[in-house]
Amino acid sequence: MQTGKITALYARFSFDDGIDAESGSIEHQKALLKNYAESNGFTNLSYYADDGYTGTNFNRPDFKRMMNDIRNGLVGAVIVKDMSRLGRNYLMVGQYVEIEFPKHNIRFIAISDNVDSAKGMNDLLPIHNLMNEWYSRDISKKVRAMVRQKGNSGQHITSKLPYGYYNTPENKQTWLIDEEAAEVVREIFDLYVHHAMGTNQIALQLQDEKRIGIQYYHKIIKGIPITGENIYSWCSATIVSILKRQEYVGDTVNFRTEITSYKNKKVIYNDEEKIKIFPDTHPAIISRELFQMAQDRREKTIRHPSRPHKYLFGDYLYCMDCHARMHGRQCGTKQEDILYCYECTTYRKSKGCYFHGVPEKYLEDEVLKAIQRTISKANSNPDAFYKTIQKSLEKKSDDSKAVISAELEKSQLRITEIDKYIQGLFEAKVRGEIDGSLFASLKKTYDEEKEQLNTLIAELIGKLNEKNESNNKLKLFMQAIKKYDAVTELTPQVLADFIEHIEVGKCQNTSKKLPLSKRDNAISVFFWGIGIF
Repeated sequence: MQTGKITALYARFSFDDGIDAESGSIEHQKALLKNYAESNGFTNLSYYADDGYTGTNFNRPDFKRMMNDIRNGLVGAVIVKDMSRLGRNYLMVGQYVEIEFPKHNIRFIAISDNVDSAKGMNDLLPIHNLMNEWYSRDISKKVRAMVRQKGNSGQHITSKLPYGYYNTPENKQTWLIDEEAAEVVREIFDLYVHHAMGTNQIALQLQDEKRIGIQYYHKIIKGIPITGENIYSWCSATIVSILKRQEYVGDTVNFRTEITSYKNKKVIYNDEEKIKIFPDTHPAIISRELFQMAQDRREKTIRHPSRPHKYLFGDYLYCMDCHARMHGRQCGTKQEDILYCYECTTYRKSKGCYFHGVPEKYLEDEVLKAIQRTISKANSNPDAFYKTIQKSLEKKSDDSKAVISAELEKSQLRITEIDKYIQGLFEAKVRGEIDGSLFASLKKTYDEEKEQLNTLIAELIGKLNEKNESNNKLKLFMQAIKKYDAVTELTPQVLADFIEHIEVGKCQNTSKKLPLSKRDNAISVFFWGIGIF
């Protein structure tokens, strides 16, 4: 029927459509389209197929290729199996069928729906398109509900396993450790925590060691051939993404992201309160202690411009007065007079606070002495040292863990009682023993008490979590004590093992003529889990 122009046979399939996989498959659609085209005299047939693409989104590779050919005047007709193969977005389907195709003199045919623009468009076609969209929305709701149910029950809902794990087609819920990849994950955490290496440095080291990059590793595992590419490619962003993944301690983390709607596939990141975490659901690659140390370092890491001097305390220093970060800087103009020091950010930006400039050498001496004193006390009598720390932590806390737990249990039991009372009130109202106004008044009183209890329970759980985190940090500190018989010099690893943060106050010598190299600022060293000791 056409002379020279293409007859575009367009097929689309996605499991989101909910149709039978065999009858709806791309191959089945192609056979149907070819048979129809040849039977009706269409020539110069060309296939355009998008396999695995939802109909609610028109950003499909072959659909875009077809539209590009249409706009270039290469296509004379478009044939699809039915309207839903073109798309399931009511507005977009209408735009293409009623505006785009007629504008380029395209004859449009939907075989199963008996649509042929050469014979005139059915007035009910917009309603048919709308029903296709409703169908897609209904399928989307059902899929989301299923995913939500699985996620809330603690099952894995991610379609892409973290690097270091694999599963089998028979049981996708069981995650197993891929030892080759897991070795790289462990190395990344070790270099970051114990060797204080930056993420870019780690990426460069993995490249030097010829560790296969993640995307290429997955391709090799799947048997996909790779030629002429740098398979040892790593970058800082990849290292950061690995360091952030709590799945490596054996936990399932669900609902980290979601999409806006079934029409808009843009991924958004959820707030912490929406994320569900289920502990110990699969084998761990690293310990919880190591993961916690990595997160603590990530929280306090600051980036300095590229400098030949590595500022040892760059991730640890805070101003004692305004609590702002303290950044490293170079003082002195002559090479022999160069002095490395740290300065309060607030003061440096002329936004208040005092001059807290402190020489790095002075910090090294003071912090080293504090660590040596602590190790000496711990080694002289480990049991007494641990008990002293525990008592100190209890004094700093408002209540003991046992008291908090008891209060939490009491509050939870009271909520259970209130629910029973409300149920009893409702039954009494149904039996006619109390009237509606009395029921409403009593229920309001119970609801208000229940709301207060829920607020209290959230606070108590928060306190328990803080105590558990504090206990974990204390364990890390005690492990560090056992690790060193003595510390004679400060290294990044020593700081990472012992120090949580350091606060720097004003200079204790008030002389205005005091040179920077002679400053003796007040220093408070906060150790992991115990604070100042």
